[in-house]
Amino acid sequence: MLTELRISNFALIDQLHLELPPGFLVLTGETGAGKSLLIDALVLLTGGRASAEHIRFGADEALLEACFILPATHHLTIRLQRDGYLLPDQQDLIVRRLLSRSGKNRNFLNGQLAPLQTIQDIGSQLVDIHGQHDQQSLLSAKTQLKLLDAFGNLEDVVGRYQQMHREWFEKKAALDEYVEKIRDQANRQDILQYQYDELVKMQLQSGEEESLSQEYHRLKHSGRLGELSNQAFTALHEGERSVLDHLGEVTERVQELAKIDAQGEPWVPLLEAATVALREVTDNLRDYRNQIEYDPERMDLIDSRLAGLQRLKKKYGKPIEDLVELTTILKQDLALLQNGEEQVAHLQAEVTSRYESMKASAEELSARRKTVAKHLVKEIKQELAALKMSTMEVQVNIEMANGDTGIGLTGMDRVEMLLAPNPGEPLMPLGRIASGGELSRIMLALKTVFAENDQTPVVIFDEIDSGIGGEAGMVMGSRLRQLAKFHQVCCITHLPQIASQAHAQFVVEKTTLDDRTQTKVHEVTGVHRETEIARMLGGGTLTPTIRKTAGEMLDRGSSPHVGVGLQKPRKKPAKT
Repeated sequence: MLTELRISNFALIDQLHLELPPGFLVLTGETGAGKSLLIDALVLLTGGRASAEHIRFGADEALLEACFILPATHHLTIRLQRDGYLLPDQQDLIVRRLLSRSGKNRNFLNGQLAPLQTIQDIGSQLVDIHGQHDQQSLLSAKTQLKLLDAFGNLEDVVGRYQQMHREWFEKKAALDEYVEKIRDQANRQDILQYQYDELVKMQLQSGEEESLSQEYHRLKHSGRLGELSNQAFTALHEGERSVLDHLGEVTERVQELAKIDAQGEPWVPLLEAATVALREVTDNLRDYRNQIEYDPERMDLIDSRLAGLQRLKKKYGKPIEDLVELTTILKQDLALLQNGEEQVAHLQAEVTSRYESMKASAEELSARRKTVAKHLVKEIKQELAALKMSTMEVQVNIEMANGDTGIGLTGMDRVEMLLAPNPGEPLMPLGRIASGGELSRIMLALKTVFAENDQTPVVIFDEIDSGIGGEAGMVMGSRLRQLAKFHQVCCITHLPQIASQAHAQFVVEKTTLDDRTQTKVHEVTGVHRETEIARMLGGGTLTPTIRKTAGEMLDRGSSPHVGVGLQKPRKKPAKT
């Protein structure tokens, strides 16, 4: 619900702060007082187009701010929490628009800058404005389809169909991707085969280049390596006074020392370990010395191989390890081309099977929607008749949706509500109903029928009482009050029959202060509200009789039995 509204320097409004209760609220006042300015402000707060003309004369900026409290489980609450505009346990949303004469307008959601598109998207789900403003969510064919499904309790059927549609779509996407891959590879088959043959011929191995480079380096320096290894081996093992002989003598003396002084005992195993290590080095040097041999033929082979590897690296722009992997990929791609037709046929069979199942589900859903539509038309006509619009023709048109397959995520249907306001006139979509008041009353009828299914928190009616009065006004007021069980409802009205049934009433007045015209809004209660209802009844003359009538209307409007005997918001029909 909308809990607070703050407006500053907006048209004729200097400063305004309203705290709004839940339920059915009315705005009343003399013609020209500025009632529609509040609607204009809400239009802008929900993403309407702003201009410098909205800013009060003499001011550089106008500020519009609204606070909404959202139900914890509402889909919009979950979305705003996901997008970071609400904390996990937060439900209050502050929408703020700052209008500037420079044209640099700014938009905020809970203090965070937000794009206008986001404000528009969220605003359309927060507030429905019915009247002269193009804010009615029910004008959308998408919304009408969603409400038709909810009206007929078809959510489970829709859910099953949508699961089938997702599975079919995934299979079709996989098929399309596979076919595209096959087509792309077929165009490159000769190239793929040439590359594969070239790489296979080279018999590439991971780590080969580094290993060959090391071997080439050893062969290049074989003479010096042989000399060094022989000198080291000789020093360790050969000769009259080799290192190992010296180490053996040292070990014997330390062993003798340890027998005399225990302090030397730990040194003995260290010397023995050193002897073992040196003997291992000696053995390795012997083997190394024996295998070192200058081999010019081997060097030429390695040099040629390294040059071939370098050429491949430069040609493909990849290291040898990646070329080894590329060989495997090319082998798989060529195999794919050979088995491609068989795999395509297999995937196509799966797609066809899923499509047939999905189509059957879509046809079942469509049939059930058409049955539900008949019940819906009946209830809409009952509501219209109660609003003194019994001659209006209503039709819920269900036709095949456009598209390549004719079947989308919501099924195969496009739903559109058509109405003919007067006998003999053609049926037209809701958006083409000319009269704002007439459209508002139609929307009231629809809102009443869809009361349990429509999740828009705030519903506003402008000019809803145009061209009606008396009994029709009483019925309309009753409908609006009943609708407030499901939404916060706000209505601009000139009819006391409607205003007297509201839970709260706000009076809009135009005043002059310091030679400046201002629009003021304040809530009226008690005797002040009775005076306002009397003014609406009798114009400028407030007689005792008119005051008494006003009091009786307020008593009757607040009665828990108001509207008894009238059509009430429907009970959900049994599943079709």
